[in-house]
Amino acid sequence: MSDRQAPDRSQDLRLEVSHEHVAGRPVGPAAELTAPREQSSSPHIKRAGRFRWMIVGLFAVGAAALAAAVALSTSGGHSRSGGSTWSAWQPADSGLAGAQEIADFVAPYYRASPADQLAVVTAVNLNNTSNPLQIAVPAAGSAGGGLVPLPASSTIVYNLCGVGSRDCSIGVGAPSSNRLLLLRREGLELALYTLKYLPGIQSVVAILPPGHTVQGCTGICAKPREKLVTKPVDIALAFDRSELSPWLARPLRETLPEMIPPTVSQMPSAREAMLVSIITAHGLFSEQTEQSQDGSTVMALSPLPPQ
Repeated sequence: MSDRQAPDRSQDLRLEVSHEHVAGRPVGPAAELTAPREQSSSPHIKRAGRFRWMIVGLFAVGAAALAAAVALSTSGGHSRSGGSTWSAWQPADSGLAGAQEIADFVAPYYRASPADQLAVVTAVNLNNTSNPLQIAVPAAGSAGGGLVPLPASSTIVYNLCGVGSRDCSIGVGAPSSNRLLLLRREGLELALYTLKYLPGIQSVVAILPPGHTVQGCTGICAKPREKLVTKPVDIALAFDRSELSPWLARPLRETLPEMIPPTVSQMPSAREAMLVSIITAHGLFSEQTEQSQDGSTVMALSPLPPQ
């Protein structure tokens, strides 16, 4: 969760045809009534010739229409996904530079309000020697909570920093499940562009702006109506190439049909809302940053229940 020859987010082009009626010299039968009648020794032959030219003209128009229809059918017509291409835009570079191009292209279209961007997106350099970062995920088939680091050479990490606050949380508007779903759409779009156009990348992690969760009493509660407790939560989305391969094989606009992403309030009723929810449900992780013994920063990801 798509080359700016015709940006993926441009408005559909609609061709409007207007009929203009111009007053002038009458044509057809009215012309014969107002123009001087010409003498002819063979009036029937003259009319027959005029009729033949009309037939020829109709055949020419029909042939042109048929040729146009054949051309459209063979070329596939004009589609928002750029015909057979995956997307109408793609980054010019690869690696970290290409990832930042993707971030700069995608992020401005996601809005917390008409005047405010939802988040500023930065591609994280995992190979930064002054402050190296490792992303650790649960080992496959590990029931004991074992973690393994994602290889820096094949992983792209995006940090989504919300606007309107000092801690990267989103300070515009109110937190909601709708806004989280829109952030999940943005993370998915970043991952799709990255895995499609950056060779060698196998995993994409999107660190979402800090949020919070509301928790009440669980189990046996002394006070059933005990006041709910709000706790901070840091969420990340993690995607693997093998998991997104079905959507990398089809044009981007078949997965995310909206050229301009929905607003927070529009997201639940968007055409792609259910698909985004399903694709990202198993990629939601809580993230906790720790310091390793070698001085590097480790971001440990723990699976969250589907939201």
